[in-house]
Amino acid sequence: MKVSDRMTRDVVTLDEEQSLREALTLQRRHKIRHIPVVTDGHVIGILTDRDLKRASPSLLSGISQEKYDELLDTTLVGQVMTRTPQTVTPETSIKEVAKILVEQKFGSLPVTEADQLVGIITDIDLLGALYELLDD
Repeated sequence: MKVSDRMTRDVVTLDEEQSLREALTLQRRHKIRHIPVVTDGHVIGILTDRDLKRASPSLLSGISQEKYDELLDTTLVGQVMTRTPQTVTPETSIKEVAKILVEQKFGSLPVTEADQLVGIITDIDLLGALYELLDD
């Protein structure tokens, strides 16, 4: 089984100049945890739910709603994303992806072909493949 058999092809992406608010909105709207950051089709980073949580302000810290909104609107994705993430190709084996995800403790890997984003493969995609194998 290859990445191309399990990857998500219609990938939600961000630009490094978008705000944290825009990223949070995309994450919630699409119910996703990993968003590749792309410039001209090239993956330059990835923004994870962990990156967003780490960078987002908290009203519990005592900041005002005004300051909270300002931080969400002025902090850019490029400031908090993980730069130059590891990628795989559509031809990479699912076994190799599983090894990378386990050893590196990643939740996803962007899929590139000819240096262009063509998909994303996540831990959930691998669990889906495992479920199908166990169901047989």
